[in-house]
Amino acid sequence: MLKVIAENSQHKYIEILVDGDINKDSVAALLSLMQQRISEWGEVNILEEVRDIGKVELAAFWKDLRFGIKNMDKFPRAAIVTDIHWVKNISNFLDPIVSMDIEVFARKDIERARNWLSGIEPAPPSPTPEDLPPSP
Repeated sequence: MLKVIAENSQHKYIEILVDGDINKDSVAALLSLMQQRISEWGEVNILEEVRDIGKVELAAFWKDLRFGIKNMDKFPRAAIVTDIHWVKNISNFLDPIVSMDIEVFARKDIERARNWLSGIEPAPPSPTPEDLPPSP
């Protein structure tokens, strides 16, 4: 499931919940909303709470990748909120490669992630493996 759970127009961010399988229809709906917000706000920051990732349809992955590459300069910041080790590792790997600033937060720190996106507090250091619960 890929679902927008909140929007903050003042600080120009969208909160997305990832919990289970991701299909092309859910990605298409999300990208449509993001395109609308880019048109309205000029840029969009993202808070992505990742609880679980199941199967990802190839068409969904491809659609998301194309949109992201085309609009890379419209996404200044991404806060990834997760307790899943491999998601944290991929996010940290991508941070120096992509133009957006990516910070990873433990799920217990979701409010800190919102504050970071809003510019209220500086980014904390990325969680270490000791900060995250063990992988199943």
